Amino acid sequence: MQRLRGRTQHQLALSLLGRRFYGDDAYVLGATAAIIKGELRTQDVYVLPRSKYGGITHVTLLCGETIIGKQGAKYVRSLLSSARVPVDVQRIFVNQGQEYYNSVLRNRAAIHVDIQHDSQAKMKSLKMCNDLDLNIFMTNLRSFPGFNCRFPNVDILLIAQNNMGNYAELEYSPVEGVIEGLRVINSHDIKRFLRYAFKVAIAKKRRKVTLVHKSSEWPKTEGVLLDIAAELVQKEFPDIETEPMELDRCVGRLILNPLNFDVVVTSDLYGTFMATICSAICGGANLFSSIEIGKHHAVFKPLQTKLSLTNYKMLSPYGIVSTCVDLLHHLGHHQCAKSLWTEMRRTMEEGIKTGDFQGSDRGEYVICNIMNKLRCNMFSKISDTK
Repeated sequence: MQRLRGRTQHQLALSLLGRRFYGDDAYVLGATAAIIKGELRTQDVYVLPRSKYGGITHVTLLCGETIIGKQGAKYVRSLLSSARVPVDVQRIFVNQGQEYYNSVLRNRAAIHVDIQHDSQAKMKSLKMCNDLDLNIFMTNLRSFPGFNCRFPNVDILLIAQNNMGNYAELEYSPVEGVIEGLRVINSHDIKRFLRYAFKVAIAKKRRKVTLVHKSSEWPKTEGVLLDIAAELVQKEFPDIETEPMELDRCVGRLILNPLNFDVVVTSDLYGTFMATICSAICGGANLFSSIEIGKHHAVFKPLQTKLSLTNYKMLSPYGIVSTCVDLLHHLGHHQCAKSLWTEMRRTMEEGIKTGDFQGSDRGEYVICNIMNKLRCNMFSKISDTK
């Protein structure tokens, strides 16, 4: 009788913990409370074999039926075809739901070109980062002469956390009239993130890393980033120069003199905010691309898409080209990526500009100009070998 009573109580406790509570009746206790309240990833990412058939690497292309979605899909396919790389895209539409996740899981790499800004789309994006452990957000922001940047030679590499803290979505109402929001972080994931950031800085021959924080307001959750960074620099990365800087002061210095910054590293709380500030300084988010990357999977987006900038009716060709360059580098096609980047820079230097940069050329013309030059280069190399 006592054993039966104990089993009944145990089952009751499990049933209570297994429920997910919202609103006024939310009373969640126990070791698994954080998992129940949010969407925290609790298992390792399941990794499938690489989807490379017949020497061709398959990549997921997420787009929609909007003008921007159709434009982006056309640009990506045309550029990859002109670059003559063994890469093919599997087109997935935004309304296909779970198939996008399954496709990225199979292919390990994806290009996301459609701008979505509703709450449901945001939740899907967060779930993707969480389920595939895309723990790094990275973008390279630089100045291009004649493209709305007041400062020459700006080159800022921004690296931010992508699926910790606020990304856990731990907010709930324990009692009526009271709402709690939890920002849960752990030293293991912060160390993994900082180690990756420092390795990237060294690989790109950069030495100065600015750590953006607000430890004066949150000494515990923000201070742990600085403590672990100091420990890593002392033990593993002695050549890295770190400069902790409060967020408010960092923004002020960025606006006045962005040349003082080389690599900017920050937490999930300020990643999107810092990307918006830095891209605005360098001419606009539609010039750049971004990467959400984990150990096995990566999603490549124009920064215009990452920041959900919906005030543009057309998708910028520059962000698409930069996104394809990042993808090709990720897949190991470095020479093709270099050729594509060189041709985009050529169009800029020749004064070929779209309307958002006081030019008269359409995005299709910019893409076609790059494609034609790539094809001409290919045929000239064939004739040289003969």
